[in-house]
Amino acid sequence: MKPFVALTLLALTLVAPQTVLAQDPVTEFAADDSTMNTAIAEAQRTLPLFLANALDAEQIGREGAGVKVGMPTVTGTRMDTEHIWVSPFRLWPDGTLSGYLANEPVDLGPLREGDRVDFAQAQISDWSLFSPDGKMWGNYTSRVMHASGAFGATPFDQIFMSDPVPAEWR
Repeated sequence: MKPFVALTLLALTLVAPQTVLAQDPVTEFAADDSTMNTAIAEAQRTLPLFLANALDAEQIGREGAGVKVGMPTVTGTRMDTEHIWVSPFRLWPDGTLSGYLANEPVDLGPLREGDRVDFAQAQISDWSLFSPDGKMWGNYTSRVMHASGAFGATPFDQIFMSDPVPAEWR
């Protein structure tokens, strides 16, 4: 099995009123990693809740919202799919989405951070939304990455909300 690459939100800096995301490190997981695949499945299961609460009236993700999108790699030498954050993003009437790469890709050909990409909801492998105190909801895959040491010694509760889904969404 070829591994897939997950780019995570590692370094965060809050600059009022904008949230700035620093370049993320690349962390590889095997395509058959059960913990990561369970995290992706849970993110996809809760995606409708996220979209219902994170999109504004024009169907644009509000500030602090992002989606992680699995995109086919170009060379495929080490991985078939690169999972990369997209923010801001928009949901179109036909159900497709578009947005801008929030990280520098590893193997997406000529695409670079800030480039526009189009994708289907089925390609979304995770979602993220900043809470008012700067912690993150969602981030199912990043939570797995944290458990594997990708965030160094940073305590879990300094990065993530304890429950990935806001209580008021239920």
